[in-house]
Amino acid sequence: MAFNKSYQHKTIFYNRDAKKFYGYNITYKAMWKALIGRLKIEKDGFVLITGVIGGGKSSLVGKMNFRHAEIEPNFILNNNENMFIPEKHFIVDGDEFAYKMITESGSSLWYDEARAGSNRQGWYDKVNKAIKQRKNTNRKLFNIYWFCMPLETEFDPKLAAHLTMWIWVRRGVGEVYVANNKRKGGKGLNIEEILKREEKWLKENPKKNIIPPVIHQEYIGRIFFAKFTKEEQKKYNELVKVKSATGKLTDEEMEKFGLESQKSPEQIIEGVVKKIATGKISDKMTAWDSLKDIDIPDKKKIEHLNFYLNLLDMGTFNKVFQKKAQKMNSIASQLKRKD
Repeated sequence: MAFNKSYQHKTIFYNRDAKKFYGYNITYKAMWKALIGRLKIEKDGFVLITGVIGGGKSSLVGKMNFRHAEIEPNFILNNNENMFIPEKHFIVDGDEFAYKMITESGSSLWYDEARAGSNRQGWYDKVNKAIKQRKNTNRKLFNIYWFCMPLETEFDPKLAAHLTMWIWVRRGVGEVYVANNKRKGGKGLNIEEILKREEKWLKENPKKNIIPPVIHQEYIGRIFFAKFTKEEQKKYNELVKVKSATGKLTDEEMEKFGLESQKSPEQIIEGVVKKIATGKISDKMTAWDSLKDIDIPDKKKIEHLNFYLNLLDMGTFNKVFQKKAQKMNSIASQLKRKD
């Protein structure tokens, strides 16, 4: 047999473990059972689904939730609710997703990110913070998180280390990848490493244009899926419409869970003044502490405070609480006279 000189230059070959899954098709039921199994050994499930817009990401995740999570009892809380409540767990806002990573338990959270034009880096920062907060307080929440986005290259590598599974979708089929931790030095799922391996394989095989997924040790098979049924499509469209209008968090929720909103110093100060006006802030020290993270000089803070207080005819910051105290004392005196 003649020696093939081109062979000696190749470094990427079929992986021995992955070859076992060459023709393996994963069913919805098998995938759902695997994710439920993780919850039962006290681990969350974090699934990234990527692919071109219109490639079927929402269809795949929708079928998993509509057909399985929506009828699966929340066995963590055991509260007679199911794991997926559409109006509550279908999410189109990044802040809400980060918030519910901390506050929900035993749920299946579906973030249909492809429909949101939010700042991804800001979202990543908030989710990273949510993950750290959960780990620092040793909170085992037993959730399944589904995150859809068009490009895997835009997914933060720090977050990828927490992924349970990555599904790359194209025209009704998804290639499924999981972290391979069988060997020493195992680490979280490294999407960048997978993409670099594919790029190298293409250079070493210039006549090929389809990359066999079995070159990756992380590959475990394919999942095939169809478009939404008419009933599922109607349900999905209604959820998008409702949540696009109501999916934003309140300022109180953002503040409570440390999910900083993207507001200017003026907007933050205006919010503090509204709290003073409604009695939610009743003393000068609390009001001033609410502004401690704003990176502007104290003189500017006072100027902005006085501006918004004057708009409401409340006087200046130095006098507003004096006036409130005098008014309360006056009311107290009148009540005593009546007695």
